[in-house]
Amino acid sequence: MDPLVRDLAALLSDRAVSHDAADRAAYAHDLWPRQLIAARASMPRPAGPRAVVWPETDAQLQAVVRYAVSKGVQLIPYGAGSGVVGAIQPGGDALAVDMKRMRAMRSLDVARGRCEVDAGWLGEHFEARLRRRGATLGHFPSSIYCSTVGGWVATRSAGQCSGRYGKIEDMVLAVEGVLADGSAFRAAAPRAGEVDLRPLLVGSEGTFGFLTRATLRVWPAPAGWEGVAFTFGAMRDAWTAIRAMYQAGLRPAVTRLYDPFDTWLFLQGSTNHGARPDDAPSPGRAQPRVEALARFVLDHPRVVNGVAHTLADRVYGRSLLLVVFEHAEGEDPREAVEKARALCRSQGGRDAGDAPWKRWLVRRHAVSYRQPPTFSRGVWVDTMEVAAPWSRLEALYDGVREALGGGGFVMAHMSHAYPDGCSIYFTFAGASKTDDDAARTYEATWRRALAAAHAAGGTVAHHHGVGRSKRGAMGLEWGAGVRVLEALRSAADPHGVMVRGALIPDAEEAVGAGPAARDGVVVDAVSRLAEVPVEASMATVRDALAREGFTLDDGTFEGTVRAWLVAQRGTHADPVEHAVAGWRGRTTDGAGMGWNAAPRRATGPDLLPLLLRDARFGVLERVSLRVRGGDEVGPRWIAPCDEGDGEATDANLAAWIDRAATAMRA
Repeated sequence: MDPLVRDLAALLSDRAVSHDAADRAAYAHDLWPRQLIAARASMPRPAGPRAVVWPETDAQLQAVVRYAVSKGVQLIPYGAGSGVVGAIQPGGDALAVDMKRMRAMRSLDVARGRCEVDAGWLGEHFEARLRRRGATLGHFPSSIYCSTVGGWVATRSAGQCSGRYGKIEDMVLAVEGVLADGSAFRAAAPRAGEVDLRPLLVGSEGTFGFLTRATLRVWPAPAGWEGVAFTFGAMRDAWTAIRAMYQAGLRPAVTRLYDPFDTWLFLQGSTNHGARPDDAPSPGRAQPRVEALARFVLDHPRVVNGVAHTLADRVYGRSLLLVVFEHAEGEDPREAVEKARALCRSQGGRDAGDAPWKRWLVRRHAVSYRQPPTFSRGVWVDTMEVAAPWSRLEALYDGVREALGGGGFVMAHMSHAYPDGCSIYFTFAGASKTDDDAARTYEATWRRALAAAHAAGGTVAHHHGVGRSKRGAMGLEWGAGVRVLEALRSAADPHGVMVRGALIPDAEEAVGAGPAARDGVVVDAVSRLAEVPVEASMATVRDALAREGFTLDDGTFEGTVRAWLVAQRGTHADPVEHAVAGWRGRTTDGAGMGWNAAPRRATGPDLLPLLLRDARFGVLERVSLRVRGGDEVGPRWIAPCDEGDGEATDANLAAWIDRAATAMRA
C-alpha cells in the first residue's frame, strides 16, 4: 500500500481515503471542454490524484492540510466537478479533497434571513431542505443538481434568479474554512473600523485554502410566479427595455433575451409537441441541427456565421425576451408585471403571451448532457459568459461575437441583468479536420474572445469563474493587481500546498495597465454609474451628480468618498444593488491596477475593502459608484436580513494579511 494512503487512513479512517483507479480517474478533471477535445484525440489524460480523501469535520480537514505540509504533498479542493473552466487538474502527486461529507445545516432563521450551512451540500438538496422550512436561497445555477455550496462561493456563482436575489457574493454573511498553512478562519461582518475580509475569500477558487461553511442570506419561499414574453425586431430595443425595468426599481427574478437564432431554437422546441421534454431543443444546448451546421465551419466559419444568422433573421427575424417575477406570500406582483409589459411595448415589443415564459420555468434545469457524444462526432462546443455596463454592452456583444465567429458558429442570450449592466452568455460550436487543428482553433478562439471582452470595457467572467480557461486574461482584467493576489496567495500558502490552478497568470502572460486615467466626476448616464476620486468630498460628488440629474443614496454623509465607503455594511438591503462597480489604483511601486466597471464579475476575490483601509497594498485612486435617477422608486418589497452586530477580525486572517503586506514590500 502507498505509505501516504496508509498514513491518511490512520489519520482519518479507511472509509475516508481511496486510491482506487476508478476514483482517481473520476477526480482527474472537471467538465472543461478543452479536456474533451484532448480525450477525443487520445491525448494523455490528466493525471488523476494520488488519492482521494473525504474529511467530515474541520479538525479532520486541518489534519489533512498539516499532514500535506509535513510531507510536501499538494492538495486540491473538490466540490462536485461541474465546473467548465478547468479548475480541477490535480496531477499525479496531489490529493483531491472532496468536501461533500461536510454537509450539515447548522442553523436556519427565516425571520432573520440567515442560514449557516456546510460547504459540501449539493445545491438541489440544500434548496429542497430550505423549501421544507419555508425558505429559499434564491440561487439556481443551471448546475444546481451537480454543484455545491462551497463551489458556488469559491467561484462567485450566479443563479438564474439573480435579478431578484443577486449573485452568491450578495448572499454571503460569513464564511469559514482552513487556510493552506492549516490555520482555521472565520470572516463575518466586521466591527466598525475593521476590514471586511469576506470579499477576499469569496471567489478565491482554492487559491488560499479551503472553504468549509457559509452563513447565507435566505428569503421566504416564493408563493408563485408571474411573467411576460415579448419579441423585438432588434436586440438593442429589448435590452433597452430590460435596462428601463431595473433602473425603474423593478426586480424581476429572471430576464432572458435570446438572439434570433437562439430564439428560433427556443420556438422549435415549443412546437415539438411529440417529443419528450428532455429532447426538446432549448437555447444554449448543442442540438443535432447545430452539430450538423458546425461541420460546415471547417474552412469558412465567418461565412457560415453570416449565412446562418441571416437565415434566422429572415425565417423568424425577432429576438425573444422572457421576464419572470417571483413573489412571496402577501406580495402582489401585478403592478410590476404591468409596468414591465408597458416598458416592453414602449420599445416596440410584441406580446408573445404566457406560453414562452411558462415553458422556460418548467424546463429551467433541463441541462444538456450531450457534450461527450457531440465531441465524439468531431464537433467542439463551449460557452463564455461576460458582462459590461449598459453603455458598453453593444461593444461587448459585437466584439466578442466577432472574435468567437473566427473559430466556429456563435449564438447568444443575455441574462443576469442589473440596474447598471448585464451579462451575455455566448455558445459557440466548431469543427476541425484534425484533433490537433481543433485544439489550436479552440485555444486561439478563446484568446481572441477574452481580449475582445476586455477591449470592449467588460469583464471576462460573470459567473463561471477563472480556472485554467481564463487564467491567461487575469493580467488584463486586474492589471498589476495580480501582484497583490500573488502576495495573498504566498502568505496563505507558504509551503505551496494548494495546486496552482486559477487566478495567478504565468509570468509571460500579458499584464494590463488597469483602467485609463480620468479626472473629476465622470457620469455614465446610460449605466447610471459615476467614476469619482476616492478623496473627493461627498458634497462635491453630490453637487456634480445633481447637475446631471442623479443622486447618491448616501443621506447627508459628510467626509470623503473613501470614508463613506468604509462606513458601508457589506450586505445591501437590495442585493441587486452594489455600491462599487469598478475601481482604479496603483501598487506600492506605482504600477496601474484595477477593474473595468462591470455589473458583477467572477474573476477572483475583491480587493476593494483591503485597499480602502490598508495602504500597504497600494493606493486606491478612483471608484465607479452606482447612482440613481429621479425616476427610480426602488423595489417594492425586500426580505429582511440580519447581518449581525459585527465581529472582531479573526486572528489567523489578520496574520495572513500582515504576511501578505510584508511580501508586497519585498
